[in-house]
Amino acid sequence: MKSMRLIFAFLVVLLPPAYSFSQNPIIDSLLNVIETSKADTAKVNAFNQLFLQYEFTDDVKADEYLKSALSLAKKIRYKKGEAAAYIHAGYFADDKGNYHEALKNYQASLEISKSANDKQGIADAYNNIGSVYYSLGNYPEALKNYFTCLKIFEEIGNKKSHAASYNNIGAVYYAQLNYSESLKNHRASLKIKEEIGDQRGIAYSYNNMANVYTAQGDYPEALKNYYASLKIKEELGDQKGLSQSYNNIGLVYYAQKNYEEALKHHLASLKIKEGLGDKAGIATSYNNIGNVFAKQKKYHEAREYLLKARDLSLKIGYKKYLRDVYLDMASLDSATGNYEGAYTNHKLHIMYRDSLDNEETRTQTIENQMNYEFEKKEAVAAAEHKKELENQQTLSEEKSRKQRLILSFVLCGLFLVILFAVFVYRSLKLTRKQNLIIEKQKHLVEMQKKEVEEQKLIVEEHQKEIIASITYAKRIQMAQLPTDNYIQNIFMRLKGSKG
Repeated sequence: MKSMRLIFAFLVVLLPPAYSFSQNPIIDSLLNVIETSKADTAKVNAFNQLFLQYEFTDDVKADEYLKSALSLAKKIRYKKGEAAAYIHAGYFADDKGNYHEALKNYQASLEISKSANDKQGIADAYNNIGSVYYSLGNYPEALKNYFTCLKIFEEIGNKKSHAASYNNIGAVYYAQLNYSESLKNHRASLKIKEEIGDQRGIAYSYNNMANVYTAQGDYPEALKNYYASLKIKEELGDQKGLSQSYNNIGLVYYAQKNYEEALKHHLASLKIKEGLGDKAGIATSYNNIGNVFAKQKKYHEAREYLLKARDLSLKIGYKKYLRDVYLDMASLDSATGNYEGAYTNHKLHIMYRDSLDNEETRTQTIENQMNYEFEKKEAVAAAEHKKELENQQTLSEEKSRKQRLILSFVLCGLFLVILFAVFVYRSLKLTRKQNLIIEKQKHLVEMQKKEVEEQKLIVEEHQKEIIASITYAKRIQMAQLPTDNYIQNIFMRLKGSKG
């Protein structure tokens, strides 16, 4: 009988933290906000949240609220709300496997967030773009975008999203079979989750690390981490998580050929899945239990569970499960000598395998075409972006040149003002000095004038004294000399005596 295939649940965070970890208000409350709120931004946020409420339950309403959010956000130019609406449009397309449309919307959200300098929005967009490339199997591009958002989340201090980015990077490396790098990133994610006390995140980190150890064939380490994850999920009451952990532990015990423990854990997983109504999970558990019974040679019980797995898979239309269960039924028929049944079931296995191969081939062809278109568009966008950068650089250089020219003029003007000020200052100083000299000279002149006047007065006084003295002397002389009449009389007498 063909050995049982190991199927491990691997956590990959596809949605941004704002959606993954936030608490959604009830629909009535959101509708009330739309009816009563005066703020249009609040209405945009409510429309976005209503989309999330109906995303997986009512496509018509989800689409209606998404369009309302986008239309109103554009009308009022609410960038953050518009970016969120494009992210949600990306989710909507992603849910339906329309990766081209999803990528287009995530790119739109990225551009808007960049224009608004919203780092959280930018990081969320890169995260979702990385998820699209992961889904397309373009792991280099997925890693490129995941590493970009990792850096931004680290910068803004969003630890929960930072841890989720490490988780996503670990998932990509796991898909590339690079188990050492996968473990390294899951451990980094675990460390941050432990720092912030994110118990649910811690549980899933242990689960993811266990998946890697299982792929490496290190079953003791795988079980150790699966049980660590299981314990936390029990404490949290995470029923779906518990069912996955029991299933994974059962698969490890099956690989170790410890069929009793494998059966015990698969039955525990089945019980929880039945309680949750998880039909796909129930079909998987039926198949796993049937294979364990087959290994124990309990062929009746094995057939019972494999038939249950087949019937339920037919009912829900899960071709992959049908492909696997028909192969397991063929192995069981061969082991019990029912070669006709083995032949029939093997033919059915081949039919579903070929059907899936054709579908997968078509999907791969479409994905390859999409990758080509994406790369082509990205090349064009890169060329346009380069041209835009060159234009911006030219404009920047021209602007810098003008600024330098203006600065030169300003500096020259400032220099002239300073030079003029120095000239004025020196002129004022020289004028003041000259005025001081003039004042001194004027004072000296006045002093000299005063002295001259004083000398003049002295001279005048002396002159007066001299004139007075001369006048006095003259008078004395005049008093001592005979008068003219007296002298004339004498001359007359002398003349008469001679005659």
